[in-house]
Amino acid sequence: MSPGRRFPWAALVAVLLCAGAGIIAPPAHPAAAAAGTSYYVDPDGSDTADGRTPATAWRSLAKVDAQTLLPGDTVRFRAGGRWTGQLSPRGSGTAADPVVLTSYGSGAKPLIEGGGIVDAAIRISDEHDIVVAGFEVTNSGSGTTPRIGIGVGATDMGAVAGVVVRDNQVHAIQGASSGSQASNPSAGGIIVSARGERTPTYYENLAIEDNEVYDTRSYGIVTWSQWMQREGWNSLWPDLMGIPAAGFRPWTPSTGVVVRGNSVHDVSAGGITVMQASGALIEHNRVERAAQEHGNVGIWWAGADDTMVRFNEVSGTKYWGLAGDGTAFDADASVHRSLVQYNFSHDNEGGFFIAVSTGSAPAEATVRYNVSQGDANQVFALSTNARNIDVYNNTVWVPLTPFIANNPDRASFSLVKVWSSTVRGVRFRNNVIYDGALLPYDGSGVVAYDRNLYQDGPVPPADKAALTGDARLTAPGTATSLDDLSGYRPAADSPVLGRGLDIAHDGGRDAVGTALPAGMPDLGGLQRTAGSGRDEAAPTAATSFGDGQSTSPAALTDGSDQATWASPDTGVSYPGTITVTFPSPRTVSEVVLATHYGQGQGITRLDVQTWNGTAWTTRSTDATIDWASDSGSVELAALPLPAAVSTTGVRLVVKAANHTWGNLSVNEISTR
Repeated sequence: MSPGRRFPWAALVAVLLCAGAGIIAPPAHPAAAAAGTSYYVDPDGSDTADGRTPATAWRSLAKVDAQTLLPGDTVRFRAGGRWTGQLSPRGSGTAADPVVLTSYGSGAKPLIEGGGIVDAAIRISDEHDIVVAGFEVTNSGSGTTPRIGIGVGATDMGAVAGVVVRDNQVHAIQGASSGSQASNPSAGGIIVSARGERTPTYYENLAIEDNEVYDTRSYGIVTWSQWMQREGWNSLWPDLMGIPAAGFRPWTPSTGVVVRGNSVHDVSAGGITVMQASGALIEHNRVERAAQEHGNVGIWWAGADDTMVRFNEVSGTKYWGLAGDGTAFDADASVHRSLVQYNFSHDNEGGFFIAVSTGSAPAEATVRYNVSQGDANQVFALSTNARNIDVYNNTVWVPLTPFIANNPDRASFSLVKVWSSTVRGVRFRNNVIYDGALLPYDGSGVVAYDRNLYQDGPVPPADKAALTGDARLTAPGTATSLDDLSGYRPAADSPVLGRGLDIAHDGGRDAVGTALPAGMPDLGGLQRTAGSGRDEAAPTAATSFGDGQSTSPAALTDGSDQATWASPDTGVSYPGTITVTFPSPRTVSEVVLATHYGQGQGITRLDVQTWNGTAWTTRSTDATIDWASDSGSVELAALPLPAAVSTTGVRLVVKAANHTWGNLSVNEISTR
């Protein structure tokens, strides 16, 4: 466990364009107050001036702080200017007319230096609908007290709408160089907090975008809340956050949180952390060299529901021991329905992904269509209350790097590690895994491995449909950025083509934007050719045979080789039918049956029909299947049609099957 918009974009663009063109807004008058007033600040200005033109600019931060800003007001600091102390403006805007703090003129961003003396160099307290854009910010002196670059806080305020922090350069933020204070989530580059004990306080449409944050002695970007208690998680590291354990209150999440387009690098602790949020979006960020002074993670989230983490690149997170995090991504305490997709993780010493919680709270996540390259230690780590972890269609490339080869802990490194008996509901499906480092898989039995390809290294015995051998990808192991993943596309002769389980609600695209097929995808994070791109529910299945052994026809289209449908073991007569209905029309050239113990219970002769909108049409008559195995290993039998057909359903007219135990059985029916 890692320790301790509502915004009128057109209006802001217009403001910034006017500033860049040297256009000066006229002074406001009572009848036009909603249009706002522009104020200018220049180190060579005068606090006795009116501040309304560059020629009559104010001089000091204190003068700005003394002004009560109104909706639509803009305060512009001269490019290349430098101020020491704290900027702490007063006044809020509205959704249509936010208060804007920004720059004017050409040159370097205006610099606000906290000097390590103030808690935050820019402090926004109890204000809403306010934009902080285009500053350079530092806050470092000779001390080790944790400080903040840009701090946004609200206490007992209820809903706090429309706070935007964008296009700032935040660096040289003071803190401890070692120990727990080097990993203090209440300190760092950009820190947003919701506090109080009387009125539940939360943010609406908070946006943290396009900032560069580096050289901080704690975190890069954090949102956190005193309103966090649920599911047995009752406090946020009181020794670090400065709030006693009794001061925390019931969970009240921020909504519409967006953390986008930021570059966070060379930070002591975590790179980006979003806590106490519902529906947060963390996307298009780049995090490099996080956790440089204390065990932590590149991007993690906690106390959060429905978090989407996508299009991020995380690299160089430092290793701090087997249980010391160091991963790219972390679904942490009390998180439900996380979605981690389309990311590139590489060269993280602690691994790619961890899920860990506390109390009775789960840590849930779907991890799909990502590429992990050169991550080490425990590439996937599953700890306390990790539940409903669905890992599918990722490409994981683990060469024997010098870090792995020479690490004293190498014997304990693993590709998948289960740390706790509370881990439940973990599936690995459709992944391509190159294990040149020969890392082992967890043997606890709580992870279901299903139809992955394993190139080098061990094969988990639980994967009864495993593929092995060379995945024959185009140029694996050579990616340098999120925009350079094409080397992980399968070659024309790759064994992964069209071999994947048909998984419902798969997002419709792969790691690089190629549309997914309706039916069986290629294994791994990248498809070779585009399909229809539909993101849809699973097909439904029905049968005339009835059900035996506590099975259901739903198992035939559930995206799993492990769940099985079986007929009753007596009274089976032929012909009988198994019907699969698709949620939308799809082109079918083959029907694929997955079966284990095929020589004992597999279908051996059948007709294949498709639905033409009014009737069933036979496409293949008396097709035969010769199963090779009578074991728990899953075989795939492909039944090609004479020509591809667009259809909404497939029906198998079963005429014969093996009956060693009196029943016939099928694990999965798919199409491609």
